[in-house]
Amino acid sequence: MRMMRVKYVLLIALLCVFSMTSWSEPVQVEAEGRAAGNLPDAREQALTDALREAVQQGAGIDVLGATKVKEYVLDYDRIFALSFGHVKSYAVLQSGLGGDNIYHVKIRATVDRGQPELQNALALRMIVHLRGSPRVALEMDELIEGLPPDSNFAGSWFEAAARDMQLQLVDLGRVAWHGDMLASRDEFFGDKQIAELRRLKFSQEADFIIHARLRGRYAGQESLYGMKPRHRFSLVADLKVLCPETGNVLASVPMAGCGDLESDLQSPEMAARDLVHKMLSGNLGSQYPGAWSLFRKMFAAWIVKMDLGAIRRLEFARITDVEFDSIRKALGDTPGITGVWPRDFDSKGLSFIDVESRLDAAGLRMAVVKAMGGALAFDRGTDNYLQFKRAGPGPGQELGIENQPLPRRNGSGEAGKSVAVAKAMAAKEAGPTVASYLEAGNILPIWVWGLISAGGALMGGGVYWLGKRGPGKVA
Repeated sequence: MRMMRVKYVLLIALLCVFSMTSWSEPVQVEAEGRAAGNLPDAREQALTDALREAVQQGAGIDVLGATKVKEYVLDYDRIFALSFGHVKSYAVLQSGLGGDNIYHVKIRATVDRGQPELQNALALRMIVHLRGSPRVALEMDELIEGLPPDSNFAGSWFEAAARDMQLQLVDLGRVAWHGDMLASRDEFFGDKQIAELRRLKFSQEADFIIHARLRGRYAGQESLYGMKPRHRFSLVADLKVLCPETGNVLASVPMAGCGDLESDLQSPEMAARDLVHKMLSGNLGSQYPGAWSLFRKMFAAWIVKMDLGAIRRLEFARITDVEFDSIRKALGDTPGITGVWPRDFDSKGLSFIDVESRLDAAGLRMAVVKAMGGALAFDRGTDNYLQFKRAGPGPGQELGIENQPLPRRNGSGEAGKSVAVAKAMAAKEAGPTVASYLEAGNILPIWVWGLISAGGALMGGGVYWLGKRGPGKVA
């Protein structure tokens, strides 16, 4: 009897161990998310919805309920970040904007119970370990009346937070200084054009810019009822994440002002630093939600760019409305382009279309030129901003020699010959001249050289004859 009890205990223990092991093993699931395609962050919300559904299937945990999010559209970033406490890896199977104007994302994810209650910095650091870090630059605009104007309390908080998340921080001031130094070197060696191009700073130095505008006022120090003196401040802030090239605001966090913030630290500067850091950390009440939501939305945009494809802005110079519609349709039918958003049209200026594509910038450039049958030519661009111009003349222009796109000169000299011939044909209507022959790169006919030689001989003989007669013998 005793042996039977021991066997039952061992069997139950083995079943418990087995069930715990199987429960903790990661599982693979497929999940789909969707969001209204007209929303500026539709892609981020659709991917977040897919991740939430994957956690629900794989771990049996409702991330939406755990976060106590009241407004999903506004606070999807919290669900996005906490999902990575359960999702160990995933792959995008399908994504794109459907004909119903709904953005769909389908993923295959590996999910386990994970760590559902990660704090802000740790949750975002897990995303960095899994997906890498974008390059981030800081722009701080800070002024607190009553304190020295060179305070940088917000900047020091953002730098410390970036280090905790292991972000790649880019110092734009240092980058600009280095560019100016290289430009000075180019000028020293006589290459002024390259120096000017360096100073124009066309290259993209950061993937995102965090812009913080902080305003405040020091109201003085006071002590009530014999308590320790406290410094009083009012503070207000606006935080944004910007795309460096397009200027698009990817996320924003406004913080309403409050006039009764207090700190008992020793000096006004120490007190201001303490309050600003608490404000950005979200530890000063509901009117100061903190900057973590800004970071989470930035990471969502970063991962969406890697996994669903980048949204790149295409710029077109002086195209008609018919051409604009034709470009939009051609882009929508192009393989590799999964979303097309017309942004602005101006027949006399610049028109813009945003496209989602997993193609890199070079591949997208070739796809656009091919889709338009060579009617457009690539002008210049960066990773997220491509500029195109008409390959021929604009609307209402005549196809003259000066408007024709001239091929670049190559080693064989064929391009040079075609340009010379074109110029010679343009000058033909005015009659054959020595200049036109020489400009076209031709050799003058023999009879022309004979006339030139004869004229030179006659002129020389005339001069000699006049010299022999002398000035006094001229009639």
